[in-house]
This record gives sequence, structure tokens and C-alpha cells, in this order.
Amino acid sequence: MAASTIRRGDEVVFKRLDLAETLGIWRHARGRIVRIHGQGERPATVDVAFEGHELLEGYLPDLFRRVH
Repeated sequence: MAASTIRRGDEVVFKRLDLAETLGIWRHARGRIVRIHGQGERPATVDVAFEGHELLEGYLPDLFRRVH
């Protein structure tokens, strides 16, 4: 997912379910984008909040897909 296609507040899930499980998050848990970092030439990262878990900070947006 390109950083330009997501916005703060978007609901997301992990694209790779094995990554969610590795982090101890339920496979189909939905999170919210709470912050987007990086501008210009730097790759953007996102902070994602999943209920019941610590804030995931500085993750690549390509690890998530937006829930429509």
C-alpha cells in the first residue's frame, strides 16, 4: 500500500497473517493508522493501534492493507 493511499484514521489489517501472529496479534485484528511519518525522499512509516496491544511504531505501510 503506497503511503499516499492511506490516511490517518484508516482501518487496516495485516497483509501477511504470519506477521500478525509473530507479533502476538490476532490474525484478522483490525487496527487504525494513528500517525504517518516521513516526507520527501524518506520512506514513510506508519504507527498503527490495535486494541489490546501496544502501539506499533515505525512500520512500513506495505505490511498492511486498508479495510474498505
